[in-house]
Parts: sequence; structure tokens; C-alpha cells
Amino acid sequence: MKKKIYLSLITAGMLALSACGKASADAQSVENTADKEVTETATPEAETTEEAAATEETASEESSDSITVTDMNGREVTIDGDIDSVVLTALPLPSIYAITGAPIENLKGVHPGSTSAIENSIMGSMYPDLVGIADNFVEGQDINVEELLKIDPDVVIYWGEYENQYEALNSVNIPAVGVFGEEGGDVVATLKTWVDIMGQLFGTRGNTDKVIEYANTALDEVSEKVSSLSDEEKPRVLYLYNHSNEQISASGSGFYGGFWIEAAGGNNVAKEIENFGDVNMEQIYEWDPEIIILTTFTETMPDDLYNNTIDGQDWSQVSAVKNGKVYKEPLGVYRWYVPCGDTPLMVKWMAKTLHPEIFDYDMIAEIKDYYKEFYDYDVTDEQAQGILDASPDAAKGTNWNANKSGK
Repeated sequence: MKKKIYLSLITAGMLALSACGKASADAQSVENTADKEVTETATPEAETTEEAAATEETASEESSDSITVTDMNGREVTIDGDIDSVVLTALPLPSIYAITGAPIENLKGVHPGSTSAIENSIMGSMYPDLVGIADNFVEGQDINVEELLKIDPDVVIYWGEYENQYEALNSVNIPAVGVFGEEGGDVVATLKTWVDIMGQLFGTRGNTDKVIEYANTALDEVSEKVSSLSDEEKPRVLYLYNHSNEQISASGSGFYGGFWIEAAGGNNVAKEIENFGDVNMEQIYEWDPEIIILTTFTETMPDDLYNNTIDGQDWSQVSAVKNGKVYKEPLGVYRWYVPCGDTPLMVKWMAKTLHPEIFDYDMIAEIKDYYKEFYDYDVTDEQAQGILDASPDAAKGTNWNANKSGK
């Protein structure tokens, strides 16, 4: 464009010099013509270029200041600006958040079921900033929007099956990212998906990839040893998902408990139940499990079954109770039943629990080595034993009647 302008001006000058006999008005006419061409030609293009540059700059700024992820419900969720305030209403997520390397101080709120796990486990010692964290904005499946707005979260990660939570969050324009378990209850696959989503949100994955690799290696190791077992050599296992004098809930097929039983070389007596469901003592007598495992979502302890302390239930004739094979699952950075930062350790604990004659893992040593490698935290023998001897108080806040899944 500039060349065109300069050539026009030069041409005008040459005409003026060669036509020295003409009146000065003619030279002025040529100059005016050139100026008109400059004005008519240059102005629209210049304005268009400036507008395009401004639009591109604005788009670049919006792109760099926003994050878009697709959650497990298939919804695209966009968060504008930096994520400095995070709320997690899906119970297992604080432990996974911790191993992503995202700033602990940015975690501002959790479900009460997460709080009880944090305060009654090693998690509270490892991350003291999480002790006393806000949890008064959610009860079971229901979110109190007014209380949540006081926290002013940049994003909430919630259990994706709870549509009421999404609607509540969407009504006040809080970005909501839904997660849930992968099909079939595959704990390790679920952990990987949750890590992928968190990595996109927070821009860091920390040790999570190594944790998943460790879990898969442990699964392969256990699978190789139990794959040759006959059906008769696999113990009948009942995984009590929830238990009280009012409710007996068993973990069936396609759910975490069923995944762990099968992965460790056992037969799930409740496999006919999809996911999980309530059963009665008559059904348990018929199944007659050889091993019973209690989740840390329930306050029931092995001694409660051994001593028949549950009103209206007689466990004395069940093989697992008669043979002293009732176990409480461990609780480290979270309850080992579900995907969490300690999932690889659960692989080994389950294998040893179901087949102590095959697997001789020293779980105290395994825990200490694992925590040093992946959390850079020195666990004492006493703390490691505390992980294996989970407190019944850790079940508080799970609110079973309101929270059907306990996740």
C-alpha cells in the first residue's frame, strides 16, 4: 500500500517538473488526485487490519485465561481465570487432589465424609491444612448453595450421578465437573480418569502417573499368581459395603468390592447383585462366606461380628466368623475400597488377605516404602499399623440414608 502511495507522489512530482510551462494549478490538481487515492485506498484496509489484530488479541487473552474440560457426563465445562478455590463433594477426591501436586491451600471445601476420613487417618498429619476444612455446605446428596457461595469456589467436582447437585451449582453459575466410577467398577481405570480430569483442571499431575503404573504392575503380579487357581481354591468372600443393626448392604458385581474380590482371586458371594444392595441374614447363611471384609464407610468392626454385638443378627454360625476371618479394610490417605491415592496398596492387601499362603507381603514395609516414594512422607511403624487398623470413627459423615452410594 505504501509503495502505491509513494509512487503516486513521485509521479505527481515528475509531472510538475516536466510541465513547468503549465499553471501551478494543474500541478496542484495532480497532487490532490494522489491524496484522494491515498485516502480512498488506505483507510478501509488499515481499519480492517487493526480490527482483526484487536480481535485476535482479545481471543488470545480469553484463551489463556480459561480452561475447558469435558467431564464424565460428557459436559464441556469452562472455568475463566485462575483456579484458586476448589471444592470437592465426591468423597475420595481429596486424596487424589493431594497427589496431583496442586496446592493444598487451594482446596477450600469437602464432603463431611471426606472430613471424617481426613481427621481419623494419616491424611490429617500429612496435610494439617485440611483439618477443619469447610464441609457444612453439603449433606448426603444435597448442596446448600448459600453456604457454598460463602466459599466462592472457582470449580466444584461432584459425584456425576447426582443431577440435583449439578442443577444447584449451575443455578448460581459455579462451574461443575462431574465424575463417577468407570464401568465394571474398575478401581484403577477410574483413578486414571479422575487424574486425567484433575490434570487438565489444575495443570499438574504430580506422582499420579507413577501411582497408576505401580497399581497396574501390582495387579499383573497378583493376577499371574491367582490365574491358575481352581474355582474351589478361591474363597467365598462377602464384602459388606454398609452394615448396622438396620441395614446389611453387600457389594455385588460391577462395583468396587466385586472388582477387588475378583482381582485378588476370590469368589464374590453377592455377584448376583448389581453394584450393591441390601441383604438379610438368611441370605448370608445360604452364602456362608469364608471371608468377610468390612468397608471403612461403616462403623462395624470385626469384633462386633465375633462377639455378636449387633441387635437382631446372629453371626456365630457364619464360617468367616467361626474361623476368625473378618477383616476391616485399611484407611490411609482415604478409604482403600474406592479409587484413592493408596489404590496400589489395596491391591497387595487384598491379595494377602484372600491368599496368605501365596502372598507374603509385609504391609508395614509396603506402606512405609510407598508413602516415602509417592508422598515423600516418612511413616512410622505405629502410623503404618494405624492405617491397617482403621478407626470406626472414620465412617462418620458418610450419611448412608442420604448418600446411597457413599462415594
